[in-house]
Amino acid sequence: MSGKNGIILIDKNEGFTSSDTVRFAGRRLKARKTGHTGTLDKFASGLLVCLAGSFTRLSSYLTEQDKVYEATFEFGRETETLDPEGAVCAEGGIPVLEDLESALVGFRGEILQKPPLYSAVHINGTRAYKRALKGEVPDMPSRRIFIESLEITGYTAPFLSVRVACSKGTYIRSLARDIAYSLGTVAYVKSLRRLQVGRARIEDAIGVDEINEATPVLDDRKSMESLLGITGICIPEAEVESFLLGRSLNDADFLAEIEAGTPLICFDSDGRFLGLLKKKEERWVYGMVNGALRD
Repeated sequence: MSGKNGIILIDKNEGFTSSDTVRFAGRRLKARKTGHTGTLDKFASGLLVCLAGSFTRLSSYLTEQDKVYEATFEFGRETETLDPEGAVCAEGGIPVLEDLESALVGFRGEILQKPPLYSAVHINGTRAYKRALKGEVPDMPSRRIFIESLEITGYTAPFLSVRVACSKGTYIRSLARDIAYSLGTVAYVKSLRRLQVGRARIEDAIGVDEINEATPVLDDRKSMESLLGITGICIPEAEVESFLLGRSLNDADFLAEIEAGTPLICFDSDGRFLGLLKKKEERWVYGMVNGALRD
C-alpha cells in the first residue's frame, strides 16, 4: 500500500500477536507503516483495528473506545498467565450456576481491577510480564474500569461463557480471576474473542489472509464519522490546500462557535477525510492530516 492511508478492520487469528498481525497486513498492503488501537492477547481472536499510513496518528482517538468481548472461563483451575498458555498454578472447586449469577452482580458498573501479573502494564518503568518472567511478583496497582454489561451466555461446568461490554483498560483475564476469587475458587480465560471496538464490529472485519494490495481501506466520511464517533465538518474549498499542508487557515470564522476540547473531524466538499483539528484555548491546532491527499 505505497502511499495508501486508511483503516482496516481485521479478524485476528488465535496464536498470533497483535503486532505480528498488523505487520503482516502491512506487508500484504505494501503500507509504509501500520499500527493498531488496542492489543489482543496472543491466544485471543477477533477485531483488531489496523491503521495504515498517516492514519496511525489516529491511534490515541480510537484506543479510548469501549470494547465488547465473548469469553469462556474455566473454573477449578488457574494458570500463571490466566490464559491457556500458562502452567496450572492452583486448583479449586466448581461453582453452581446460581452462585455464578449472584457473583456477577458485583462486577457490573464501576469497579477496581488489578491487571494480571503477565501484562504489559509498566511497573517502575518495566513491563510487568518482564518482571514476572524473572520470578518477581510486583505490586500491581488497581485501576478503575467500567463494566457496562456482563451476561452469561452458557454454562456447562466447569466452562462459563460470557459476553462483556467494558471500558478501555479492562482485562478479561483479571475479571475471570476475580469472579472466581469472590466464590472462593479459581479460574482462567480459556478462550477470548473481541467483537467490537467503539462502533467498529467484527462482522465488518476481514481475515488477515484475505488482505492484499487491492483491499479497500476505510477513509470516507461515513466510515470516519462512525468509527471516531464525531460529527464531521466541511472545510471551505479555498482552505483545503492550507489544511493539507498544516498551515493556519486564512478564514476560520466557520470554526468560531465550536468549543475547545472535542476534536473536529474534517472533510472536503467531496467527502474526503482531511484530518482532525483540535481547539486549544482560542487556537486551532492539527491533530492529524491525511497525508495521502498531499501525495
